[in-house]
Amino acid sequence: MATASYDTNGDGYVDVQLTDTDGDGYADVELQDTDGDGYADVQLTDTDGDGYADVQENDTNGDGYVDVQYADTTGDGYADVENYDTDGDGYVDVQYTDTNGDGYADTSYHA
Repeated sequence: MATASYDTNGDGYVDVQLTDTDGDGYADVELQDTDGDGYADVQLTDTDGDGYADVQENDTNGDGYVDVQYADTTGDGYADVENYDTDGDGYVDVQYTDTNGDGYADTSYHA
């Protein structure tokens, strides 16, 4: 799955994130402003291909800071966090990307 983020109006905030969330080879466009601050929020969707959204980054409580939410994919009432070794080398793989558009690498686990 490939993802590209863009700041289309030059205000320093990501406005568009293009991701192929359903694996059909075409980017799916999501524009969201869930906290009503006038800026599109960043959403990380199904990173491990299991059909469930894994991590979402939004300021859901309006305090000005990104809140991280994990999904309960097993239905047991607890958030599911899994570490992955995608290349089979015996170590958990970590990807450094700038998910919030501030110019600094952020850490996210992926499959």
